[in-house]
This record gives sequence, structure tokens and C-alpha cells, in this order.
Amino acid sequence: MAQATKDELRRERLREYDAALTAARSPVAVLALFARGREARAGGELLEEAFAATAVDGVDVADLLPAAVWVALRQGDVEATIELLMRMSRTEFVLAAHEELDASYRLTKVEERRALPDVELLVAQVAAFLRIPRDVVAIISGWGAEDPRTAAEVETLLEQRFGPAGGGRPGSPVTGPSAVGFKAAGSGAAAPDAGRSAGLRMSSAEFSALLNLAPEQRAVLGTLVRQTEITIAADGQPSGNGPG
Repeated sequence: MAQATKDELRRERLREYDAALTAARSPVAVLALFARGREARAGGELLEEAFAATAVDGVDVADLLPAAVWVALRQGDVEATIELLMRMSRTEFVLAAHEELDASYRLTKVEERRALPDVELLVAQVAAFLRIPRDVVAIISGWGAEDPRTAAEVETLLEQRFGPAGGGRPGSPVTGPSAVGFKAAGSGAAAPDAGRSAGLRMSSAEFSALLNLAPEQRAVLGTLVRQTEITIAADGQPSGNGPG
């Protein structure tokens, strides 16, 4: 009976361990969105090297995550990231324990342990690397990649710090699919050149803030501007085939 009870306890602990691994996949998937979004703004930088060299408050240099973790994240490979974290983790999960005699014939407690991925360390290093407060990254990671708020918030945070995807600086004029274009047709403003109207260009994040869009609306806008540039004409004016 005692052995049966130990076996049942071990099976229960194994289920808890599997649940912990499953729970780790959701925040890692969100951190992959951060990594891929930052890579879209890399401009030729070797981000994996910079990530590995990022200092994290309260973490020894020897315990920092290596460049391979960033590479797995930017590929969106959640399983590979989890495996790397487990390989380097100092966090362990005790599955079972038993007593046995050691070489000196003393009764010693022996524990069966398995590594757990240190997701908190990954959150901390990604936050430090992206210059985003750690608690902000932790909250967004807790939402999960499927939450409609997540992609829009990740895009907003990265755009504020590194500019739109594909280049540029925060607040600078942007051309290409990361911008929303407004043609001033019919506004009465003087055009700078004959045959052309004045224009206002802003990033999708700025446009979202201007109209106070809901998270779901920001997500839809983010999808649209990644595919094409949007031109909004004044009422009664032809929209044309593209930005002027």
C-alpha cells in the first residue's frame, strides 16, 4: 500500500510538472512576438549578440541567457526556447523523494528532480533589452498571444521606442506599409507643388492614439497597414489608387 501511495503521488507530481511546462508556453509565445517585432526594426543590427550582453538587475552575468535564446524567439520556435531555458535553468521541480543508505551507511534523502524553464528570467532580459519596464512585459506576456490586445500593444511599445517596422524613427515621416496616409484633398490648404496636395503622415500607433481605438480595432489596423498603405480622402473626393 505504501508503494502504491508513492506511485500515485509521483504521478500527481508529474501531472503538475507537465502543467507547469504547458503554462510556460503562453508567455514565451508573447515574448516571441516582441522578438520578431524588434527584428523587423533591426536595420542590420546583430540583435542576438546585444541580447546576450544585456545586463539585468539582480542577475549575475554568468546567469544571463545566451544569444541562442533570442534566435529561437525570433524564429517563433516556442519549444526550442523552452528547451534552452530548461537546459540553463537553476529552477527545479521535485517529482518524488525516497531514503537510501549512503556510502557511510547513513540514511539519506534522495530527490528526483526535473528542470523548469525560467520564464521570469526571460521576461526580465527581454524587457531590459527592449528598454520596456519589466512589469509591463510581464503583464502583456500573461495575456497570451491569442488575446486581441497583445499584438496591438506589442506593436505600440516597439514603435514608440524603435520606430515603425522596416525603418524610420518614432514620430518621423514614414513611407511604405507601416504608415497611414491622409491626403488633404478638398481641405483648402495650399499644395507645395502644382498638381499635388499637402499631406499628413503618421504611424499606425499614432493614428490609433488619435482616434482612441479599442484594442480589437488597433489589431485590425495593424494587420491592414502591414499589408498595404492606407489613404483616407476627404468626403466627396476620389480616393485614387494610392498615396499622393
